Amino acid sequence: MNKAELGRRVATARKDQGLTQQQLGERLGLDPSAVSRLEKGERKLSVPELVGIAEALGRPLTLFVSDAAPAIVSRRSNPNASHGSTDQLDRELQMFESDVRTLLSLRLLRGPGRDVTARTPKNHRAAENMAWAMRQRLGLGAAPIDDLGSATASLGLYSYVAELGADGPDGGCVAVEEDGTPGAGVAVINGDLPSGRRRMTLAHELGHWLSGDAFDAAATDAERMISSFAIHFLMPRAGVASAWQSAAPLRERCLRLAAEFQVSWSAALGQLSNLNLISRPEFRSLSAQEPRRGEFVQLGVGWTEDMRSPYIAPLVAQAAVDGYVSGKLTMDRVVGILRGTLGPGDLPEVSPLTLDDLRPAFSGHGA
Repeated sequence: MNKAELGRRVATARKDQGLTQQQLGERLGLDPSAVSRLEKGERKLSVPELVGIAEALGRPLTLFVSDAAPAIVSRRSNPNASHGSTDQLDRELQMFESDVRTLLSLRLLRGPGRDVTARTPKNHRAAENMAWAMRQRLGLGAAPIDDLGSATASLGLYSYVAELGADGPDGGCVAVEEDGTPGAGVAVINGDLPSGRRRMTLAHELGHWLSGDAFDAAATDAERMISSFAIHFLMPRAGVASAWQSAAPLRERCLRLAAEFQVSWSAALGQLSNLNLISRPEFRSLSAQEPRRGEFVQLGVGWTEDMRSPYIAPLVAQAAVDGYVSGKLTMDRVVGILRGTLGPGDLPEVSPLTLDDLRPAFSGHGA
């Protein structure tokens, strides 16, 4: 990495922590002028100094030594999101992509890759068919998806749920390249959003990853078609139609469906309208009456919060812990990858290496 890019990352991380150059200098034992030169790219840093900066700023070392993140495949933002929160999303994507790339390179994680022939659905029927095919691949049929993070990981998209602010971006994803081809995808989701919206965002990013629309110059109307894929993935036609067969009042049936499939009220009503199970006047009337939590409680149909921050896809967490146990990753590196979901005291005990453990590594090297 060149000095200018490194300096820019240090300056951004310092500002994220609310520190002045003088305060950072005090933590590092440096004069403020030295910090200024560092951030301007006028000063070369040694590895020990980089480690010290990472510790002083509470950021993983990979933020300062890894390559720039690949082009953003998708970034979903609230129209009112600030530029700063979008920058934060990009940094989280960069670090998570670097972590997953490390796990892939060490063969601790095996990305299933992406079907390079897949393209963005051209219409709603194609989006629905794509969603159903993915559900069949996962063996889900028409049932609700309780553990969405594990489901998307099985399809090659690994997720991390971070705190990006209630007015921050919904999330985004990038492809992790292996030998020039997308071996896996990573998504960062805003954990400060309601559970149903988090799930819809991750399903949306899954559509981007599977369809490879970032690599498809002919893709048109991509966002709408990917959103269509997402709602059909979360609320399949067969499952909704089966659950809809009830003599209960209309509003109660809608509440039960939203809870069963763990989607927002607006998403549930939108899909019911798409499937012609409610009329446009019914849609407008129900949309104007946002439900209160007590209504779900009264019906006994509340749902468990899915992917509450901090959350790391279980396959990524397992790979990181395997790396620690096998000696491929240090404790600090593993704790950084796990992002607060586990601490040092939560990791399995590891027996010290013996000479017999080390001997195979040196076989064939000398007498």
